[in-house]
Amino acid sequence: MKGKHMNLFFPQWQGAGRTDELYSGAAEIRGKYINSPDFYEIEVGTGENKEIENDILGYQTILKQLNLANRVISSEEPDRIFTVGGGCDVEILPVSYLNHKLEGDLTVLWIDAHGDLNTPESSPSKNFHGMPLRVLLGEGDPGTLKAAFSVLRPEQLVMIGQRDLDEPEKEYIEENGIEVVRTEDLNCSVERTIDRILAKKSDNIYIHIDLDVLDCNEFPYVMVPAAGGIRVAKLLELLKRLRSEFNIVGISMLEYTSSEEEEIKILFEIIRIGTSL
Repeated sequence: MKGKHMNLFFPQWQGAGRTDELYSGAAEIRGKYINSPDFYEIEVGTGENKEIENDILGYQTILKQLNLANRVISSEEPDRIFTVGGGCDVEILPVSYLNHKLEGDLTVLWIDAHGDLNTPESSPSKNFHGMPLRVLLGEGDPGTLKAAFSVLRPEQLVMIGQRDLDEPEKEYIEENGIEVVRTEDLNCSVERTIDRILAKKSDNIYIHIDLDVLDCNEFPYVMVPAAGGIRVAKLLELLKRLRSEFNIVGISMLEYTSSEEEEIKILFEIIRIGTSL
């Protein structure tokens, strides 16, 4: 049985700096692409984002919002979660919750141009959306760590599409033996990527999608574009295979800014998968 499903709308933007572009992008998705009213919305602040505390820009606001999301998810006790954000930092709650619920029987696919593996001390920008995966792995600011439900093990991760990493992130990946699927590997063969995920030996997967993983010539609607991304058709092919071969317990769609396009296929497809978990 599928169990209880939750659609989560968490347009947190403060982790991405001093601009609210990610709030506007998330709001556009909510208003333009999602017809269902069945979304739990985490209210986020809209005031000026300028205070740095504990080496994190917007720390107090972010912490308040993470704790609110913790309470909402705890009260609903879902078995599956589809998350629309906002910045990558919103992932701390759904991923850590599902990992806790499944007692660690979970493989997390971190599909992203970036590592999101900085600590507050190592981060050059102090933007929290570059830190959530490190928090999920149990390192970082104590307040944000406390907001999480559980901690991942490095062997639970498959990182896909990373091509813009800070030196401390590269070192962390190498030291912890984290599985990395390069952009060119996925663009060449979805089959080999599936094999590497199967090797983790967990039927349960969570799919984190930062849209900046995509080829920015095909999909430029992101805050931090990076050259050499995954082709849209290849990501769609990968998602189709994942849906047919694994138990997807969660998926996210994050870091969208906005566009004047009438419709964007990849957004519709992710939403279709997410709302039907």
